[in-house]
Amino acid sequence: MNLTIRSHHTSVFPTFNDHAAKKLERLERLLPRVGDVIVEVEHEETRSAADRYAVQVTVHSGRSILRAEERAADPESALDLAADVLSRQARRHKKRLDEKHHPHGAKEAVADALNAAPPTPGRQEPPDEEDEYVLGNIVRVKHFEAALMSHEDALIQMDLLRHDFFLFIDSATQDYALIYKRKDGEFGLLSPRRG
Repeated sequence: MNLTIRSHHTSVFPTFNDHAAKKLERLERLLPRVGDVIVEVEHEETRSAADRYAVQVTVHSGRSILRAEERAADPESALDLAADVLSRQARRHKKRLDEKHHPHGAKEAVADALNAAPPTPGRQEPPDEEDEYVLGNIVRVKHFEAALMSHEDALIQMDLLRHDFFLFIDSATQDYALIYKRKDGEFGLLSPRRG
């Protein structure tokens, strides 16, 4: 595990580095290939003293990325909360990997699909409430490497990151694609065609 600690608008104490290494080392037992672990600590002047420190932890494990962000009155407490979230995500991810390679729960999944209520015919999307353009400024830019993966792997990554969308390179078409969560709870896929 390669641990990197970054601070924004604050300085972290050497004891925080030791605390972070100790707290995050349990991820190595849960995930098969933990690589880079990036901890970002930010101090903000908020009204609530209980939310002054934000800690975001990003874990790279093979082709998977797990991320958690929590707030607390001090950096150590925020890190503890984020580490707990990451542990739950890692257990869930490990379970999915096991089920993918050893589908022992396939019968239950088929039974659930057969017992699910059929879709209601003629159901339409609710109309958009706003027709106005919203102007704003780009206040944050994030760079990432878009990985080559299947739709199923992209859905897993989106769930691990707890996002409503995920951009990736589709292994079937070798082009960029975007999976997003719809208002009805289902998922959509945007796959651009070259013009």
